[in-house]
Formats: sequence, structure tokens, C-alpha cells
Amino acid sequence: MLGRFFLILLLIYSNLSLAIKEDHATLTISKFNFNNQNILALTIEHEKHWHTYWKNPGDSGIPTKFSFKQDGKEIKLKEFEWPAPQTHIEAGDILTYGYEGTKSFFFDGSDLSQTPLEVKVDWLICKDICIPGGDSKKIIFSEVTQSSTDIINQFKERPQKASFPKDLEIYLSKDGEHLVVHYVLKNTSSVKRDSGKNLLTPFPKTLLGFKQEKLFYDQENKTLYGEMKVEWDGEYQDPSYPLPLDGVFKEPLEIQFLYSSEDQGPSSVIKKTFTEFSLSNEGISSYLKSLKPLGQESSVSMEKSSPKNFLLMVMFALLGGLILNLMPCVLPVITLKLFELIKHREESKKRILEHNLLYTAGVIVTFWVLALVIVLIKSTGERVGWGFQLQSPLFLIVMIFSLFIFALNMFGLFEFSTPGGRKLANLHLEDSFTGDFLSGVLSTILSTPCSAPFLGTALTFAFTTSTLNIFFIFTLIGIGLAFPFIITAFFPQALKVLPKPGLWMEKMKYFLGFSLALTSLWLVSVFFSIVDMALWFWPIMGTLAFVFFAFFAQSKITKHKFLRASLFIIPFIMLAGSIVKLPFAPPAHHRDLKGESWQAWSPQTLSTLNGEKVFMDFTAEWCLTCKVNKKLVLDTEAFDHFIEAEGIKLLRGDWTKRDEVIAKFLEAHGAVSVPAYFIQRPSGEIIFLGETISIEKIEKAFSEE
Repeated sequence: MLGRFFLILLLIYSNLSLAIKEDHATLTISKFNFNNQNILALTIEHEKHWHTYWKNPGDSGIPTKFSFKQDGKEIKLKEFEWPAPQTHIEAGDILTYGYEGTKSFFFDGSDLSQTPLEVKVDWLICKDICIPGGDSKKIIFSEVTQSSTDIINQFKERPQKASFPKDLEIYLSKDGEHLVVHYVLKNTSSVKRDSGKNLLTPFPKTLLGFKQEKLFYDQENKTLYGEMKVEWDGEYQDPSYPLPLDGVFKEPLEIQFLYSSEDQGPSSVIKKTFTEFSLSNEGISSYLKSLKPLGQESSVSMEKSSPKNFLLMVMFALLGGLILNLMPCVLPVITLKLFELIKHREESKKRILEHNLLYTAGVIVTFWVLALVIVLIKSTGERVGWGFQLQSPLFLIVMIFSLFIFALNMFGLFEFSTPGGRKLANLHLEDSFTGDFLSGVLSTILSTPCSAPFLGTALTFAFTTSTLNIFFIFTLIGIGLAFPFIITAFFPQALKVLPKPGLWMEKMKYFLGFSLALTSLWLVSVFFSIVDMALWFWPIMGTLAFVFFAFFAQSKITKHKFLRASLFIIPFIMLAGSIVKLPFAPPAHHRDLKGESWQAWSPQTLSTLNGEKVFMDFTAEWCLTCKVNKKLVLDTEAFDHFIEAEGIKLLRGDWTKRDEVIAKFLEAHGAVSVPAYFIQRPSGEIIFLGETISIEKIEKAFSEE
């Protein structure tokens, strides 16, 4: 029966995957002669409302890549400047630079021989979802069709290098933890601007991450002001390059911009070199607050989700939530709840409905709380992913001791209102409605370290779109997680398939207690992965031992109230003392991978492997799905032989602790959770493999280049 269920899911997944693998752009190739130069034009025609990305894609996306081969060898063609991109502020306040409609890219074909030329273009094309794609063609240059007048005009209007404008001034200053680019354009009478074009569009630059441009106009002085926040990424370089405290760079910092003044026609390429930055920008910032900002609506359309794609995300969220029930991190609590359902099977339909709906309410309300926390964290500018709470040492301590105490309850050492339980000390509770709700809360909390098929796609859609979509998708995941209990709430006859209550249930309680204890120990291992184990091993394990002895003593040794209270005070003091010393904001780290074939992932390490085959594994100690994939695929001899035969380099990113660099990379490449697997082809193209892998899947991804 279970095998059929998974087969059906696999068929649905296959059909849904095929549904989104459509071409939404076409490539055509033409040529023309300009000033005695043979120009090769590669034209990408985008389907309506779909877009690809510029050299600097912004906060999300991947630049389009062009490659050429002749006689089986990769060759370089001189590249003319790309068309000026349009600025797009997507839902979730995500800034991107890209192209819609029909855009042409130009290369110097003067030195091409008459042998066939292989042209390959790789792109990431996006609307409601993003799909890696591309096209390739084999041509003989002399036989290529002539370009149209429109394409030739695009070439003439392309951005070109220009001297620095005399009326433009650019400054660099510090604002808190960020740098800010301030610029002033004098003597401009026009404030009407192309709604999809910046005044200054920054080219990609190592060390810097550029944010949205804000423009202000001083009508009295006919001056246009602009500002753009900049993230300094030097801390993540190897070796580290912190932002200089004195405001003086070790080496001059050159930044290239596309300059798009409405008074001067087509965009031009300019550059500015900075040797230092101002340590304060209070003067210009105060002045800009007195001016009214210019509104810039994107001309790259942000169409609402199409019914087809939106329904696809709905289905992914529901199925992902349903499959979470089978994940090892949540299975102990689900089993505990099923155990309670067996107890309730002889109750009235009304009682069964109440129990199950309260469990469902616990699930959904907890997902709403998680959604709210995520929205609040995102509003501060930080990146956050699925399972973020297990990156908190305080949260882990609370969960470790809560589950351990629940396990002791299952062993019969005391009676307590556990999730689904019925007693609080000696007070008999006819209706354990509070327990039902808490059971839903606990199931949700333990499910979030897990990723599952379908879930990653739905979560990426939620995290990178609107606040409303975050709440909506999280609600659907919650409905999927609670679905078995929703079904039995309205169709209680389904409980008849469960075994009847009996003495076996008393023995079953010990198994449930054992599973909860194992879950608690797993969380202990997660805790030790984000704190110094040498400092924390005895405080945590000692406190757990005292907790066990306190409950054991009050059940088996003494009934003396003062002595029992004293026994509980000791672990309480130990636990409180531990919490006070917790590192509430643990720094990002990477586990030591020396002696292994894996290297620690970082953007710098990845860039040094440009031109090589690279496999990337993003994992975390609290991710049980990661451990399953590691055991079944990554730690096998077959994987080792494959990697060695193909000469593939291995990088592992550890997201056990919060790591802004990893979060930024995952978000930029269509993932918000772990496990996440990527390959980098020799061409430099990065391909997201999803949350599940096999050797065949990795091999196919490399061979499709």
C-alpha cells in the first residue's frame, strides 16, 4: 500500500516537472557589417512577461552566459557591451536587472574561419518561477542570414565607454554597517525618467553588493540626487578584508556604472575610482530627507501569478506538507498522536472532530507564527531559511529538555499533560484539548528541519515573493502536514483501519518514549554542533542526568514533598545557569573538513575552481534529510568512484549556524532550505539539482553541457 502511494507521488512529480520545463525564450543568430567589422548578433526573444538577467543580476538571478566552440575547442569572441538592462523591483522588495522582449547581444566575428561555429547560450528565465534554460546552434558564419534594421539599430544604440560627465559627482560614505554611494547630477531640467532604468546601474564588483537606487529632485537648484546602499563583502574573502576603520582602502577601488541621463540619449559606461570613503554621511542624508523621492515603477512587468503556476505552487505546498509526516524528525510525534487517536476511536464523532481539529489548529497557528517571525527577520534585511529556529542554541535547549521530559512521561515516571496526554498530576482531564493543540505545535516545530520533495519549490516561491504568499504557502504546508487528521476528523470511520485499544498500548508507550528520547539526543548533537562541545558537554548531559534522577526519585524513592522539590531545584539552577551563558548570536562557521576529499564551501573557493567540475552539498547538522542523502549517496563507494573518474571537486557548505553568505547564495540560485545540491560546470554555469540526488542525476547534469 505504501509502495503504491510513493509510486503515485512519483508519477505526479514527474508530470509536474514536465509541466514547468517549457521554453520561454528563443535564440536566433544573424550577422552584419559595420565599419568594416563583421558583427555576429545573438538575439533572444522572451515570451511575454518572462525575463532573463544582466551581468549584475541584482539580489537574485544568474547572468546569461555565451560560449563558442570551433574545431572542438572553446574560443573567445570580442564582446560588445550588452544592452542597458531594465530595473525590476520584484515582490518581496527584491532588486533585479534584466531583459524582456527582444534583445540582441553582439560579438566581433571578423576573425572567424569558415569551419562550423558552435554557439551556446545559457540563461535563467523567470516570471512567477525561475527555470534554467538555453539554446545552442551550429552555424557557418558566411551562411548566416543578414540582420534586420532593428538589430543594427540596437547595435548602434548599445552602451559605450565615455569620459566621466562634468555635471555628475559621486561620493562614497559609511552609514552604520553599510557603505552608501551618493551622487549628484547638476543642471538637469528634466525629472521624467524611463521608469525601468536607473540613473546609475552598477556593474558586478567583488567586495560589493549594491542595493536599490533612490532618486530625489531639487527643483529650485535643478539638481538630481541619488543614493544606493552597498553591502561590504570583504569579511567573506580569503583572506578576510574588513571594512577599513579609517576610511582608507588598501588599494584603489574602481567601480563601473551604466550612466543613463535622460538628457544625453543612450546609456554610457563610466567608471569612478575611490581611494577612501567618508566616515559619516549625516549631512547629505539629512538634506535628502527634506526632498521628495522620485517614484520609479518598473517597466519590467510583475504580472500576478498565472493560474497554472500558482496552482502548481499550491499543489507543491500541500504534497510537501503531507510527505513531512513520513520524515524521521516528525515521525515520533505523529506516532504519538496516532497512539492517542486509537484511544479516541470509540468516542463520539463530535469528540473525534474536536480532537483532530485542535491538533490541526496547533499545526496551522504554529506555521503562522513561523511565517510572522520570517517576515520580521526579512524586514530587517537579513536572509532567513527553512529550519532557522534550529540555528538558535536557546531554542534547542528548550526542545531538548521538553522532549526528554515527554519521554520520561511515556516511561511512566510521572503523569503530566503531554501532547495528546490526559493527566496533569492527579487531576483527570476528560478532554485533553490543550494536549491536542500542543501536539500540533510540536509536530510543526520538529518538521521544519526537514525538507521533502515538492517542498523546496513551494518554499522558494514563498520566501522570494510577497508577505501574503509566505503566510498562504505556510498555511498550505500546515494543511498538508495535518491532512491525515483532517480526514479522520470528518471521516472517523477511517480510524477503523487502526488496531483496537488493548494491553499492547501500554508496551507501545515504552517504544514511543524511546523514540522521543532518541529525538532529544539528536537535538543534543545539533546543539553541540553550534556551540563549543568541550564547554557544554557536561552542563547539558549533567543536567539531563539530574532531570532523570529527579523524576525517578519522586516516582520510585520518596514521596516527601520537600525532598522532591529539592531534587528538581538542582537541574533547574543548572539549566538556568547554562541559558545565561548561551551564545545568543553564534557566528557563522564551517566545520573542519581536513583529511576529507571535501573542501569547505565559500564564494572564494568556488571562484578558484572556475573551469573545473564542482559538486556542492549544502547541509546542516539539524537536517535529517541531509543525513539520509549523505548515507545513501554521498558516503558510498559508487559516489567516490564516480567523483574520482570524472575529476569532480567537492565543496560542502555547513548551514548549521546562521550564515549570511550561504543564505545569499542559496536564495540567488533558487533555494531557501537544505539539503540543496548544485554543480558547477567547467563553463562556470551553476545548476541546482534540488533536494534529492542520485549519481545518475549528477552525471546527467554534467553531461548535458
